Amino acid sequence: MRIWYQLLSSETRLKNSVAATQWVANRAAAPDTVVEVHGTPHGALGDQFRFFWHYDVREVIENGLKVRSSKNYDAFVIANSLDPGLIELREMLDIPVLSFMEICCFTACQMGDRFGLVVPNARMAPRYAEIVRGYGLGSRLAAIEPLKFDNISRFDEVFTDPEVGDELMEQMLIASRRAIALGAEVIISTGPHSAFMSKRGVFQIDGVPVLDCYSLLVKSAETMVAMHRLTGIAVSRKLLYQAPPEDLIRQCAEVRNIDALRNG
Repeated sequence: MRIWYQLLSSETRLKNSVAATQWVANRAAAPDTVVEVHGTPHGALGDQFRFFWHYDVREVIENGLKVRSSKNYDAFVIANSLDPGLIELREMLDIPVLSFMEICCFTACQMGDRFGLVVPNARMAPRYAEIVRGYGLGSRLAAIEPLKFDNISRFDEVFTDPEVGDELMEQMLIASRRAIALGAEVIISTGPHSAFMSKRGVFQIDGVPVLDCYSLLVKSAETMVAMHRLTGIAVSRKLLYQAPPEDLIRQCAEVRNIDALRNG
């Protein structure tokens, strides 16, 4: 089994974060599963702002089209909590496409009545609330609590500088305890701090589970691939994820000069 595992993190500016995620994914994967963790050339400059996030989405979609044309992968995992390109890639790929937030939120609902999100910064809170409401889980969301790590490049330092790592751990404890006080029974870390907590082996705070999100994505992908192989079905083609017809795909390839779509 071969899984494309897509982060938004820049492969140059956030290489330690990408490497940490690969370590977590490798630890979780079954012996016959290969997980390829990919960043992006430019991503995560400031995806708390929808303007920058728009360009991040394009990079994710372009990688998805590479996977589609190669036919060498069994699943595409969007390992970013803002669901970049989720609907677009489910339209275009005939393999399972998994979403960080979707998997984590619905798993949290199996572990407790209400969950809390610990997010990179306060600016992201409205977007996360919008995503959770879109899943129909608004009543299950207890809290969205931000870290005080507004410069996302600092998330790379937590994997190499113990003092910065200790600072992040303290922020995780503070934010998680705020969420717990508001009724969260499960904590979801929506960013590189999830890989950080996994590497430190911290899977609960004050008796409340902290989801090992990146590992959960690997195991969920393995399950979805197994079901795809068993049933031949990866996604519904009714309404939301209906795929465009092949002649329209080829027309788009010519008009927009997209090589990955030239064969429909």
